[in-house]
Amino acid sequence: MDQRQPTLQDVTALAGVDVLQHLDLQAAIPVTSGLQRQGDIGLIPVGLIDYAPPAGGDQVPVTGVPLVSAGQGGHTHLLVADGHVTWAPIDDGADVGCFTVHEGAVAYVLHPEHGAMGHAPGTYLVRRQTEQADDKRLVID
Repeated sequence: MDQRQPTLQDVTALAGVDVLQHLDLQAAIPVTSGLQRQGDIGLIPVGLIDYAPPAGGDQVPVTGVPLVSAGQGGHTHLLVADGHVTWAPIDDGADVGCFTVHEGAVAYVLHPEHGAMGHAPGTYLVRRQTEQADDKRLVID
């Protein structure tokens, strides 16, 4: 993408994924390095929680990486890279994995219902939302 602020249309074109019709494709997508939340996932800069991310990780492919797959009528949260972004999955309850956005790159988390969020260089923990009912369980968005 070019140096102007990306739009939802830019991100969907990068990912090759459509969003629902109620979203404005011309909406600007801010790129930040702070804590963000999208539906049932939180994207937490690891420095905020003093978390040691797993070493390594694989380059995010052009097709993206599903962070939380669609299930039971939900939609997929898809990690998309514009530049060098790596993904290291974790299987630790609510913690799904970490992604690292390297210098000069941007990562986007795209969701058909919620739109997109941009992530500046840094490392982020992806954490599922949980709820307490009879038992603690993951929320499905």
